[in-house]
Amino acid sequence: MADVEVRLFAEYRKQVGVSRFRMEADDLWQLMEGLASRCGSDFLIGAERAMILINGRNSAQLAGMRTVLRDGDVVSFFPPLAGG
Repeated sequence: MADVEVRLFAEYRKQVGVSRFRMEADDLWQLMEGLASRCGSDFLIGAERAMILINGRNSAQLAGMRTVLRDGDVVSFFPPLAGG
């Protein structure tokens, strides 16, 4: 398993109470499952709509939830933006 840094922004940071922490996961899907266990299912539901960056690259442009993680990767979660 890869040791990765998880960074949370805006509402995710408020919801979880920290801005960054470390987790182990083989791929993004496994990381999401771990986040649901650690942060609650409400976090996971919201994170499905999040912009997720892995080392600054959008996961949607990589392999999505199948993106393999490596030691030292930084996975950042940004909530969807709303405007008015």
